[in-house]
Amino acid sequence: MIKIKPNNKLKMNFSNEALMTSLNKVLARTDLGFTRLPFNQEALKKSSDLGTHILKNYEHLVLVGIGGSSMGPRALSEISGSHRISFLDNVDSIETDNIITNLKDLTKTAWLFISKSGTTIEVLWTLELVEQIYRQNNVQFWPNTFYITENTDNTLNNLAKKYVRPSLEIPLDVGGRFSVLSPVGLLVAQYLGQSASELIEGAKSALKDKNNIVTAMNQYLSSFERKEDITLFWFYSSRMRWFGCWLQQLWAESLGKKETLDGKKAPEFSSPMISIGTCDQHSILQQVVEGPKNKFVNVFRFNDVEKSKFIVAKTQFSETMLLEKMNFGELIRAEAMATDMALENSEISTMAFEIPDLKEKSLGYLFMFYQLVVASIGEHSNINAFNQPGVALAKKLTLDILKEKQS
Repeated sequence: MIKIKPNNKLKMNFSNEALMTSLNKVLARTDLGFTRLPFNQEALKKSSDLGTHILKNYEHLVLVGIGGSSMGPRALSEISGSHRISFLDNVDSIETDNIITNLKDLTKTAWLFISKSGTTIEVLWTLELVEQIYRQNNVQFWPNTFYITENTDNTLNNLAKKYVRPSLEIPLDVGGRFSVLSPVGLLVAQYLGQSASELIEGAKSALKDKNNIVTAMNQYLSSFERKEDITLFWFYSSRMRWFGCWLQQLWAESLGKKETLDGKKAPEFSSPMISIGTCDQHSILQQVVEGPKNKFVNVFRFNDVEKSKFIVAKTQFSETMLLEKMNFGELIRAEAMATDMALENSEISTMAFEIPDLKEKSLGYLFMFYQLVVASIGEHSNINAFNQPGVALAKKLTLDILKEKQS
């Protein structure tokens, strides 16, 4: 599905056999539901049916969710190029007002509320506001709502039951940042006109591609040992910005841990950083090449971007004359190759990826591939890659501030 081209000049410090053992342990764990999501045919059918229903009956969909409930769907939306979906994932009052103001018809707008716990304060606060706006405009709100949450006694699930609205399930053993191949992503994919089933097929192919996963694990773990404390994911496609944000959350929340499972100091992993194509060649490449040698750069090239259907038959400018009669993708192809070569010549650690396209199978593969890479690095390093205790303090302090304001 994808081609990985490691830099053979880099020393790999780990045994592939040991890393394969860690990967197999992840795949064998019965407490991790994300590896089983591609085989849940019931969830696939329900998600596809509901996504199709919303597409047929509504002009627009607004998704309200935070973090893992939004990042994956946003990546799918950006890649699809659809304008029929909006996202409220930051409780930004200006953005919320702009989105609601620009809705053409409230009765033709579907609202999808996603929260794994069903109690996420940002999601519920936004719901409160939207419901109030609908009442003020004398428009029914609840018949236009849909929900994705755990099948537990929680606020969102109880709302769905109270108003007899469709609610799809996030399995209890699937963490939020690992939920993109659950109804969280599948419903949105189907609504966007993508094939949820093809997304799942791509994920299944990643589950079988153990050698590529182990290769990537060895590259990343060896990078950590070289004290390269920034892992830069450089995508030569404008459509991958939100996929990069999804990957950033997956990487940071899963690997940024203080302690190992047995209470010892955890290994120091890298901070993820995202760059997009030629745009960032003109913004950060200077610092990457001549700044501190503390980065591991992953360059992602896309065949469908490099093989454009557009051909410039006649050029007007001296600067573009050498591109005459070339397809429009030739320039970004040359620039991606040049960036990779410049980094290697400057002794910056690199790894290159070639991806055929951004169709559903490729996307499903990439989602599952990186979930397995990150989970297996956590397994190999004896950390819990599935919790986020560092987030709890900010949540507590937020509530403390609000209680002070109330009093």
